[in-house]
Amino acid sequence: MMAVFPALFGLLLATLVKGEPSFTITPPEAVRRVGGELFVECKVAYQINSCRIKVGDQSYILSPSGQNSEDDVIYHGGGLQAGECGAHIRRIREEWNGNITCSLPPRTGNVEISHSMTLIVARPPSVIHLVSPQQPAFNEGEKFTAQCVVPDGRPPAKITWFLDENPLFEGIHQPIITGEPNDLQTISQNISRILVADDDAKTLTCRAEHEALDLPREAKRQILVHYPPQRLEQGTITIFGLKLGAEGRLNVTIRANPAPKAEWTVGDQRLVAPQSNDHANIAALEPLRLGNGYYNITLLLYRIEKEDVERKYYLRVSNDLGSEEFTVLISTMDEPAARKAKSSFLIIDVYGVELETGAIVGIVIAVLVLLIAVSLVVFAKATDRWCFADSRARDHTKSSGESTPAGDVLLEAGLPVPSRTDTESAVGGRERSRLAGLSARVRAALPRAKDKVQATESHATETEEKPLSEDKKGVVYAELALGDQPSTEKPPPPSAEYAEIVYTDQPKETKE
Repeated sequence: MMAVFPALFGLLLATLVKGEPSFTITPPEAVRRVGGELFVECKVAYQINSCRIKVGDQSYILSPSGQNSEDDVIYHGGGLQAGECGAHIRRIREEWNGNITCSLPPRTGNVEISHSMTLIVARPPSVIHLVSPQQPAFNEGEKFTAQCVVPDGRPPAKITWFLDENPLFEGIHQPIITGEPNDLQTISQNISRILVADDDAKTLTCRAEHEALDLPREAKRQILVHYPPQRLEQGTITIFGLKLGAEGRLNVTIRANPAPKAEWTVGDQRLVAPQSNDHANIAALEPLRLGNGYYNITLLLYRIEKEDVERKYYLRVSNDLGSEEFTVLISTMDEPAARKAKSSFLIIDVYGVELETGAIVGIVIAVLVLLIAVSLVVFAKATDRWCFADSRARDHTKSSGESTPAGDVLLEAGLPVPSRTDTESAVGGRERSRLAGLSARVRAALPRAKDKVQATESHATETEEKPLSEDKKGVVYAELALGDQPSTEKPPPPSAEYAEIVYTDQPKETKE
């Protein structure tokens, strides 16, 4: 007894020093059917001289040699010298559900060390139940709730939901499992859904899958949904291809559940299907059931006249949950060409015109190019660049008077004469006021009598240094300041205008 404590203390000390257990067992858990097989591997980091496996209530001493091929449990592994103690369980029994334990001797001492894994012997569940409201039908927009219960399975079954053949993922609640672990357990799961018209006549399926079942088990319930009449196309309905003098049928397809009632209004006549008018040339037929909640509502015209083409036909379809109204026109023209079959590439329908990918890309590129061009024109105009630069230069030249002698003013005999300037082309009060101000300033600068007038001191200095030619004698240059521009216009660049003033000696009587 005293030798047991040192052995346990040494094993505990070795485990703490290494920081991890030296004993491993795989797999930690397994699910198998009765009669199936399982490999269990137990391993330590040192050489062992024995290997004992306990399965259920029975223990097996296993060795690589001396095995009986008929045994249900035989040795499996790389040998005792490698520290491996494994078991190949070839035929699993129902009573073996529970733990499988490996027992190995320690490195020192005589006390075995043991580890266990869990074996779950699968057992199929009992009959599956689908619990739902007992009412036969539901209205559109109602909340539908159902519960699927799969009892007494080991392990618990896996539940999946389907509406017809389509798996459901929305409205699925968390499953609830009751029972003892590693024993028979019951699983239940709820589903809730807001019903729509498309759910009508579809089948709700609860499917249970289990390791002990070759095929899943199912519980089903059909859902019936009632809803008011619904139109399949919006706006006014036009019936094409009818012929004058021939029979015509005005067909309108709708959805409804329960079956709808149809009422046609033709002029001042009201026909409740099935009914004919007083002249027996128009008949409202009984709604024709097409299946899955679809109905064909038909108005029969035995002989189409011109006035029949020109009038409107009104249809009212109703059931216990609501009604829908339609306006129907007829036409003797052929029906427009059928729309192209949708192919793999993108097609967008814009106001009845189908645009393919190439057309859409072309339109987008054209719009972008147009926007860029407009932006460039606005930018060039605002900054006086590119083609607008010459126009700015011409405006500058006209305002400064530097590039042409058109700004000269000829004044003879001391009287101002209208000048030939670039501003002659602009007629108006603004130019006349500028010329009037120019004349006034020139008149003030004219020489008196026979004096030789010089415009400024700077020009006088140049005259003294350079003799004047004969044809330039009597010519005086004066710098003129233009009148103020209106505040609303863009001010011209700084400039000066010059006028050529010509005067001659005149007889005394003329001057007087």
